[in-house]
Amino acid sequence: MSDTLSAYEAPRDGPSPTQGLLRRPDGWSEAPGDTITLQESLALALANNSRLQSFNWEVRAQEARALQAGLWPNPVLGTETEDLSTEEPIGDFVDSEQLVQVSQPIELWGRPGKRRDVAEQDRALAGWDYEAARLDVVSQTTRAFVGLVAAERRVQLARELVRLSEEVFQTVSRQVEIGEVSPVEKERARVPLSQARIRLRRAQEAQESARTTLAGQWGRPDTTAFSAVRGTFGPVDPVPPLGAVKDALGQNPALARQGDEIERAEAVLSLEKRDRFPVPSLTAGWQRFGGRSGSDQTAFKAGIALPLPLFDRNQGAVQRAEYRFQRARTQREEVRVRLDTTLSRAYRSLVSTQNEAQTIAGETFPAAQSAFESVRQGYRQGKFSYLEVLDAQRTLFDVRRQRVRALSSYYQARTRVERLVATPLESLQ
Repeated sequence: MSDTLSAYEAPRDGPSPTQGLLRRPDGWSEAPGDTITLQESLALALANNSRLQSFNWEVRAQEARALQAGLWPNPVLGTETEDLSTEEPIGDFVDSEQLVQVSQPIELWGRPGKRRDVAEQDRALAGWDYEAARLDVVSQTTRAFVGLVAAERRVQLARELVRLSEEVFQTVSRQVEIGEVSPVEKERARVPLSQARIRLRRAQEAQESARTTLAGQWGRPDTTAFSAVRGTFGPVDPVPPLGAVKDALGQNPALARQGDEIERAEAVLSLEKRDRFPVPSLTAGWQRFGGRSGSDQTAFKAGIALPLPLFDRNQGAVQRAEYRFQRARTQREEVRVRLDTTLSRAYRSLVSTQNEAQTIAGETFPAAQSAFESVRQGYRQGKFSYLEVLDAQRTLFDVRRQRVRALSSYYQARTRVERLVATPLESLQ
C-alpha cells in the first residue's frame, strides 16, 4: 500500500533463531494518535502482543536452562559417628569414632558439554518458535490493517452512493413538480436512496469491527485509541516468478526449525551414548578413632566408587534417540513438501487477485465510470430514462466495490506469501 513500508525485512547474514524480521522503532508502546500507519500498527503489536511476549519469556527460560545444563554436580559432604556411649553420660564422644568425608561424582566423556549442547538446541528451537510468532503477529496485523483500509474505503463509497442517490432523487422531484415525469418516478427514486442509506450503515458497522480487530493486535480492543488509518491502496506491484519465491522458502521459520530439530536429535543421541559409561565418584575424608584403646588417632581416607554396567548400559535410551533422529530427518522433508504446496496455492491466489485488480483498474472501472457520466448527462437532456440512470449508477458502484475487494484480496494474498517466505516480495524481483 502507498504511504507505508513493507512489513517484512530479509534477514541479514542468513537467518538466525532470534533475528527480527521487522525493525521496530523505540518508544512504540503507547497508543497512537488520531490516525495510525501500518508501521505504527506493527510496532505497537510487536511491543504489546501478549502471545509474542510469552514466547520471548520461553526463549529466556531456555537460555537459563542451557546455563544450568553445563554445570557439574555438587560435591556431597557426609559425616558419621560410631560407638556412641549408651551409659551415663549418654552420647559421650570420648570413646566414639567420627568420620567426615567429601564425595564428588566425576562426569567423564564430556557429559556436561553434551547436556549443554542439547539445551542450546532447545534454546534455538524456542528462538524459531519466537520468530514464527513474530511473523504471525506481523502478518495478522498487516491483514487487519488492510481490512480496515478496505472498510474505510467502502464507507466512502457508500457515502458517495447516498449523495448521488440524493441528487437523483432531488432531480426527479423537481421534474415531478414541473410535470415532466410521473409522480411514480419519485417513489421509485426513493427506493435506491433508502437502500443506499442501509448500505452505508452496514459499511460503518463493518468499519467499526475492522477497527476493533486491528486494535486487538496490540491487546487494546478499545477503538477510541485512534480514529482512522493513514494509508491507501497503491498500484498493484508485479509479482516475482514462482521459482524466485520458492528459492526464499528456506527462510520460513518452520522449515529452518527442522534443521535445528535434526541437530538436537543428534545431540541427544550423542548424550545417550555417553550415558552408557559409568560415572565414578571420588571420596576423600578424615576419620578419628576413639580412645577405648588408650589412644586417640586420626587418619585420612580416600576411595573411588565405580558402577558396573552389567545390565543397564542405557541401550534402550540410545535406540530411542536413534529412532527420533531418523524421525527428525523425515519430518524435515514432510515440512518442506507441505510448505511448498501451501506456497504454490498462495502464489496462484496472489497472481489471480493481481490479474483481477489490474483488469478492473485498467478496463472495467474506466468503462463503467464513462458510461455512468454519459447516461446521467443524457438523462438531464431527456435522452435516457430514469431506469437507465439507475442501472448505470448501480453498475458503476458495483465495479468500484469490486475494485476495493480486488485490491484488498491482492494485499491479503501478498501478505500470506510474504509470511511463508519471511521476506518482502519486491526484494525477490
